[in-house]
Amino acid sequence: MVTRVRRPTSIRKREIIDAARLAVTERGMQALTIGNLARAVGVSEGAIYRHFRGKKQILAGLIEDIDLRLTRHIDLIDGDPNSGLKRLEQVLRHNVAPSTLTGVSVMVIAQVLMNGDDELRQLMQASIDKHLAMIEAQLTVGVQKGEVSQKVDLKAAALQFYGLIQAVNTLNHFGSEEYPVGDSRKLWQIFNGGVSGAPV
Repeated sequence: MVTRVRRPTSIRKREIIDAARLAVTERGMQALTIGNLARAVGVSEGAIYRHFRGKKQILAGLIEDIDLRLTRHIDLIDGDPNSGLKRLEQVLRHNVAPSTLTGVSVMVIAQVLMNGDDELRQLMQASIDKHLAMIEAQLTVGVQKGEVSQKVDLKAAALQFYGLIQAVNTLNHFGSEEYPVGDSRKLWQIFNGGVSGAPV
């Protein structure tokens, strides 16, 4: 008889969220079922329900996990702390490299939009707003350092940069032979030219 080891709640929740991320990345949102997660983690479906009330709460956990990882990544980006644009360039460069995190974020955002659940939408909106504010803060440093034109609408520029990141993530996840992401330099030149006023 196999004896299951009961893990601390924080560890088991982490295992479930990791299994959810892997399921979504490898097989899409339809693979995010309690049964699939239970098999992946090696527990009963009841054990999943001890930690999460259902799929909605697991999606909320994925949103929070994506938010935490993206925020941590932006905070740890190498780059000149006195140059807002250098840090944004590093963020773009990182996002050009495919990762399970970016692929999952695109799919979770899509699921939340299709789901129509107000709580999940609010959670996702709060995450998006936070990242837009972080981008805007870097652009503000750029204005202070003379890298970004004072004529630029910083909120619009932050939204443009966020949209660029989402487009790159989508293409990385689904693949595009016609629009390969590849090298971030040209994408950066276009964005940088737009906010700095320098010719592209």
